[in-house]
Amino acid sequence: MKPITHGKAISGVEVTNISKHGLWLLVRDNELFIPFKEFPWFQDASVRKLMNVEQRTPSCLHWPDLGIDLAVESVRCFPLLSRTSRPTTRSSRQAKTKPITMSKSNLRLGPLRT
Repeated sequence: MKPITHGKAISGVEVTNISKHGLWLLVRDNELFIPFKEFPWFQDASVRKLMNVEQRTPSCLHWPDLGIDLAVESVRCFPLLSRTSRPTTRSSRQAKTKPITMSKSNLRLGPLRT
């Protein structure tokens, strides 16, 4: 029978990059991005406090110096994948245009000379 240790944090998280836009975490072979725009309480924290992160359970990240607990799933709502917009299709019908008409006061008499 193997002894069970209680109270130890599961080491499986590492901060891999911090930029002005957010921070990247490596969590069990998955890279996650935490954008400061969506999680503003990280934006003004020191690098030292951001780097001190623990993964107590597979689903929860904890920053003890900041007093922040964050579910891994809440971070996954903000993937690193770009969102492609719906492709535009051109209609086979031509757009209806109105003929350009000018009032008599806008008509010039003779060619424009430079």
